[in-house]
Amino acid sequence: MGAGLRILDIVNTDHAALHFLMYRANWINAHTEFQNDIVCSAGPHLSRLQLKGGTVTAMDIPRGLSPRGIAGLLARLTRHMRANRYTIVHTHNSVTGAVGRMAARLARVPLVIHTTHGFHFHEDMSALWRWPYVTAERLLARMCDVLLFQNREEFEDMRRLDLRPRQGGYFVGNGIDLAKFARRAALPENPRPVILCVARLEPVKNQEMLFRALEIVRARFDAEVWLVGDGPCQASYEADLRRRGLTDAVRFLGYRYDIPELTAAADVCVLTSLKEGIPRSLVQAMAVGVPVVATDVKGTREVVVDGDSGFLVPLHDAPALAERLERLLGSAELRREIGARASAWVWEHFDEAEITKRLADIYRRALKEQGIAVPRYARAAAEISWAEHRPA
Repeated sequence: MGAGLRILDIVNTDHAALHFLMYRANWINAHTEFQNDIVCSAGPHLSRLQLKGGTVTAMDIPRGLSPRGIAGLLARLTRHMRANRYTIVHTHNSVTGAVGRMAARLARVPLVIHTTHGFHFHEDMSALWRWPYVTAERLLARMCDVLLFQNREEFEDMRRLDLRPRQGGYFVGNGIDLAKFARRAALPENPRPVILCVARLEPVKNQEMLFRALEIVRARFDAEVWLVGDGPCQASYEADLRRRGLTDAVRFLGYRYDIPELTAAADVCVLTSLKEGIPRSLVQAMAVGVPVVATDVKGTREVVVDGDSGFLVPLHDAPALAERLERLLGSAELRREIGARASAWVWEHFDEAEITKRLADIYRRALKEQGIAVPRYARAAAEISWAEHRPA
């Protein structure tokens, strides 16, 4: 680790820090010239954030847009950045992405980077509803040096939306710790077919579409759905399931830490999101060899090759979702074949270690463009096949 080359990742929740940043920060701290710290909100997962060679700082991060809350976060972040003299600030999510970039400019941080984890707006929105979010993205892009994109469609949207960070943007991708999601040896033998959905219970994850499909599937298969995750929609979902007569067919498992084991026990995994950056729950399922069915939206269609490594269905088309589920539940051989292709695809394209190496080289290249000396280390940026956009 090099003296003085400090990175601060800012993310909204301890859950996001644990699952999206801890592996990456630990890899950077162990294998590069950087020291990687994290700021996130306090919560039930904070004690599991074991950062080796870096520090985790818990802050009160508002989920809404209260002016008082935003101003308080801006002041706290600015003080923290000044006190620790960070070389790079890397922001994530909406509130922390906006306030973190403003704080980094106030603290005169040399390099400011933001990753889009799926734009707040999506394809199911009208142009009128999209406009304020697009305008905000344009303004915030000018407050950072580099924008990073997890999926290629949003990377290509950079020019179309006229996003102009100072240096430009890169496609960086996303991945998982493949060591935790080894391919299972055999299909499970469940007394009832299990359809697994790992997603927060919130409107953007659109689980209601799955419930409508389940009504159709249940005419042929005595299947049950396992919902893994918590969120504000649980009570309304429970009421919806009572109205549909599906209470005994859906299990709310809550937040779980045994995702690899639950995934390996499923017959099929489903994700019905309105939008995604890169859907890690699908990547995890595919790595294990579980066939997946998902909505054909940005991010998801970068992970799932329709008809080969899984199935994609039109957004809100519950009968199409039901048909693909029935096709998979009716054929163990099809589940085995698609699961094998999915696993091979993920192991080739979604290794978090390779994504993190790419990110570290982006840091080096961006610092060099800022005129900041970086010691020779690991491998040179020139070895990377870059996908980048430059400001016009």
